[in-house]
Amino acid sequence: MPSSIESRHIEIRFARRWSVVMCAMGVVLLICAALSLLMPFVPTMGPFALAGLAFLAGGLRSLWKPRYRYDTETGALTVFMAVGPGTKGIGAAKGERVYFDGRRIMRELPGGGRRKVSTVGANRDDLAGLIAVLPQG
Repeated sequence: MPSSIESRHIEIRFARRWSVVMCAMGVVLLICAALSLLMPFVPTMGPFALAGLAFLAGGLRSLWKPRYRYDTETGALTVFMAVGPGTKGIGAAKGERVYFDGRRIMRELPGGGRRKVSTVGANRDDLAGLIAVLPQG
């Protein structure tokens, strides 16, 4: 039986294809870095290796870390970064209101402005569950 803390959070995972594409790009870039070792006249291993490691780490991390976590009691939406330990709090955490306007997830800023919440790379089924609990308009 889930605790009350777990049941008040809705987690939106990364789409599986997003994770696979990131891992594949990381592997391809690491292969390019390894191939550049065979060509001593092309000193480009560093950027390929760094980008490859970043993509691979992001892809692997996105397999088990959520993209977003929504707190149904407070209205806070936490955004987890694909690479690195960073998180970003939006919604109630910053005095904003997160809602669904019929087409997209939006956040209303304290000054009256509106911003779209990016859903790129989010699992569509999890996103539908979030939209169902968000306030409308």
